[in-house]
Amino acid sequence: MTRQPAVNDPFAALAPAYEHWFDTALGAYIDQAEMAALDELLPAPGNGSVIEVGAGTGHVSRHLAGRGFRMIAVEPSVAMRAAGQPRSAGLPIEWSAAVAEALPFEDDVADGVLFFATLEFVRDPDAALREALRITRPGGWLAVGLLHALSPWAALYRHLADQGEAPWSTARFFTPEDLARRVGHPPIATTGAVHLAPQAVPPYEDAERAGQRAGNAPALQVLLFTTSSTHRSRRGAAQ
Repeated sequence: MTRQPAVNDPFAALAPAYEHWFDTALGAYIDQAEMAALDELLPAPGNGSVIEVGAGTGHVSRHLAGRGFRMIAVEPSVAMRAAGQPRSAGLPIEWSAAVAEALPFEDDVADGVLFFATLEFVRDPDAALREALRITRPGGWLAVGLLHALSPWAALYRHLADQGEAPWSTARFFTPEDLARRVGHPPIATTGAVHLAPQAVPPYEDAERAGQRAGNAPALQVLLFTTSSTHRSRRGAAQ
């Protein structure tokens, strides 16, 4: 999740222990479910590069590099990069210090662009999406993992924001419909993960089924868009 420029960085204090979440039982279960949802939608790795915008400590970039993607991890937070770069040693991951609204890449350079729990924290989501579409080659793809605005997890995050807890005090949340309107066309595929409540206890598989029966929106909704010159020109004209 990411991110404001380091001058006002709500992730700075969290960075050293950020990945400890994945070592907990609940964190490991959720991580497995979310990575499975992402893997379900993304195309097979090609010879081109994938740019993850707001890569944080590189957790998702490392997962995709392990699948065979050649990654560029864009992260404005100095602290998050410092925590993440040593973890990516030996993997095909290049790091870039930049904000989502001003990506330092030429047009049409990426086969795919990924936001994973990132748009919630950028200053200007529309500008970030325009940049993503600009740098993605025609016929490429844009994938967005949203923290679903209607999920029990988003309710928890809003409560934490009310308490002034970083980084949630800077966050905003979207529905899949919100995102499709911002991109300018519907996704070609979408899937969700993690319907269990934040207070769930093991066995998490049972809690997940209970959340699905209750009709909980997923904590994470992944949407896949194709990109084209037409889509990008429409996006630019709409602004």
